[in-house]
Amino acid sequence: MNVMMLDKPDKVENKPLKYIVHKYPEIDQGQVIVKVLANGVCHSDLHIIEGDFQLPSEMFPIIPGHEIVGEIVESKSDLQVGERVGIGWFYSACGVCDQCISGHENLCPNALVTGINKYGGYSEFAALDAQYVTRIPDDLKDKDAAPLFCAGITALSAVKRIHPNINDRIAVFGVGGLAFYAIQFIEAMGAKAVAVTRSHGSVAEKAGASEIVDRPSGGYDGSIVFAPSRDTVQKAVASTKSGRTIVIPAVMDRIDFPFGDFMWEKNVTSVASGLRKEAREILRLASETGLKSMITERKLEEANNVLSDLKRGKIQGRAVLIP
Repeated sequence: MNVMMLDKPDKVENKPLKYIVHKYPEIDQGQVIVKVLANGVCHSDLHIIEGDFQLPSEMFPIIPGHEIVGEIVESKSDLQVGERVGIGWFYSACGVCDQCISGHENLCPNALVTGINKYGGYSEFAALDAQYVTRIPDDLKDKDAAPLFCAGITALSAVKRIHPNINDRIAVFGVGGLAFYAIQFIEAMGAKAVAVTRSHGSVAEKAGASEIVDRPSGGYDGSIVFAPSRDTVQKAVASTKSGRTIVIPAVMDRIDFPFGDFMWEKNVTSVASGLRKEAREILRLASETGLKSMITERKLEEANNVLSDLKRGKIQGRAVLIP
């Protein structure tokens, strides 16, 4: 089978992913093999490939990709050949720790990650844990469903942590693939999404934002920061009302802001992707409500170029690789 293999981290400009023929996967009891139909390209992939996550050298080589939609071609589980399923960042968890037992398997200290601990979706076929995949509704296209397994779940989790009320003004900083979904969720809950962006106003408009501004005006009832920028975090904290919440799902190495911004009980929290139940919830929402996706299709072998475009901010919405 053809895969995009990463032997060691490097800048995407050096084309570190190699398009090679790799051995077909083998599976154990409780697993399935899927023919990958679509795999979303996440900003986390860029961090993994360029070495920002500083993974141990013994973990390489890896096949990245954690927004997988595929058709089952082999099963050693209750799932049937021919079913369409998907999986996101969390490949599996231990099932016995306090986090798993309490329903927070995404925080399991022994969780395995798709595209890091296990070969991911930059491939023609992938072996998946049957307990952690989610069936795809028949009316969702492969390319639209794939980004929901990370971008969609993360956006939904971020919005739910704010608990928007009717007519609340919720600021969304950094308009891209995740924000495209978050804006829709905010508006669907009866709140007003305020997109703060200098270059992607058209994306925010397509998502249905109530307001589009190039700088924050303040007085927000909550904020979500999708831009991995310390300066943006500072602006979000400063412009959010006292007693309200700022959610930071984006990856960054350090966050700095004046303590004075917290004198009036502002809350800062993060999002660790999502739970299986959230994957099922967002697929149901997408099927029932007509959740919009903004997709750019590219071929699997173009992954290096796609990641370079992502790094330079040239991807609007979400790129999806099609093997």
